[in-house]
Amino acid sequence: MTIAPEQNPEPIFPADLLETACPSAADTARAWYVARVKSRREKALASFLFRRSIGYFLPLVKRRQSGGNRIRYSLVPVFPGYVFVYADIEERYNAFTSNHVSRMIEVKDPETLLRELNQIHRTLSAGQPIYPVEFVGVGRLVRVKYGPMKDVEGIVVRRDKKFRLVLNVTTIMQSVSVHIDADMVEPV
Repeated sequence: MTIAPEQNPEPIFPADLLETACPSAADTARAWYVARVKSRREKALASFLFRRSIGYFLPLVKRRQSGGNRIRYSLVPVFPGYVFVYADIEERYNAFTSNHVSRMIEVKDPETLLRELNQIHRTLSAGQPIYPVEFVGVGRLVRVKYGPMKDVEGIVVRRDKKFRLVLNVTTIMQSVSVHIDADMVEPV
């Protein structure tokens, strides 16, 4: 489903969701869920949730698409098929009524998910280009020492003689990577 650029949903709602949705807060009625959406329905679900004031995070990146003799840019989901939802039981039910969700996965470790989503959000906010990669479960865990991504943790991999910092979202077993200088990181 193609939509006009000005109709793209906000990638995060509310804007401070990742700071205020603390799993240890007094708001025990809400929980984190991973919405597995039907094919190419991520933005439609985000728009639906936004209109109903239900918290969500849908990380988007700008991708170049060429068709014929023109070049276009589109905002596409970093994790195709997934939208992260912070909702109570009634809001979770409302998300199902959108007809965009195929299933809703309850997050068993919300602290880890929140930390990982914060890292993805900070990297996108820093304007760093990111690239989806295969999930990396083993390797050297490092922390960025300085710069706009300071304190972001990930796994460094070497590809084509360049270093990339891989950021994992273990709940959905997906990863993204960002170019980084090897001297910017230290072992954790």
